Amino acid sequence: MKFAFNLIDKLMKNPTPMNLMALNKVLTVGIAFNAPHGFKIKELSEDNVRISLPNRKLNHNHLGGIHACAMATVGEYCAGMSLLKTFGASQYRLILSDLHVKYTYQGRSDLEGSCSPRQIDKEAVKKVLDSDGKYLQKLETLIRDKNGKEVATITTTWQLKSWDQVKTKS
Repeated sequence: MKFAFNLIDKLMKNPTPMNLMALNKVLTVGIAFNAPHGFKIKELSEDNVRISLPNRKLNHNHLGGIHACAMATVGEYCAGMSLLKTFGASQYRLILSDLHVKYTYQGRSDLEGSCSPRQIDKEAVKKVLDSDGKYLQKLETLIRDKNGKEVATITTTWQLKSWDQVKTKS
């Protein structure tokens, strides 16, 4: 597993188009739940993480629009990738602890999630991690349609913990 985390970190440090393509492939295998939805990381920078959510039948609800849970999932994915961009996969374990969604408009086209890693105060997080061993980070992801209209806001809270602090049952 350490090899996979190191590979993810390496690809994320230099998000060229080729590395994003490779990262999308690695994460499709690593996060099998996301694979059928067709999510694609489009941008991975210090300022923004953008992930596409295609308008296709598998992602539709019973009314023919984009399913609410698909939007929530792409919002979660953007926020998680923002944390990984900031801290790396090999350093910290991330666990989603809370998810809140506010739907404002029905998505009927390709959608895109956007989350800024700039929401994260890296030094403050590290300070709390050093003293408490874990940290709760709240992030906001905006979901927009292809015309730029906001369709949902996803608010996630994540627990970060250093891998050496993680205790698992044998």
